[in-house]
Amino acid sequence: MLRDVTDAINALGSEALIVDGSHGQGEDVLRALATLRGPVTIVNGDLPCVVPNELDELTQRAPAIVAARDGTTNALSILDPSSFAPLYGPGSAARFAVQLGAERLALPGLRDDVDTWDDLERVRDRVGVHTRRYLKKLARSQAS
Repeated sequence: MLRDVTDAINALGSEALIVDGSHGQGEDVLRALATLRGPVTIVNGDLPCVVPNELDELTQRAPAIVAARDGTTNALSILDPSSFAPLYGPGSAARFAVQLGAERLALPGLRDDVDTWDDLERVRDRVGVHTRRYLKKLARSQAS
């Protein structure tokens, strides 16, 4: 899934900065943003249906946010990294929207995150090439 996200970012001519730490999502993103300037788009790695045009729309409409179906935050764009506060968790989309004055966008490729196998089944027909390849490989191994 992460490769599908980074491919969508790279297709826009942008560079993905992958944040993977041990302090929790919010704190790890906050630390990574400390070195950046200018507009930034933050996208979770469990969005296998993301497409470049949705990322571009999110970025162009900063400050903006895309919530997951459960009210958490899947993606957001901000004008200045210093405006980010680590607000992730249940209900975080509403908190981010207020804190950033962010517009809420309904972008299906960014809305549909995958936290469970049922989530993956729900979006299976729209996933990117890397997730699709993995699912085919998994099906072949289960068939043998």
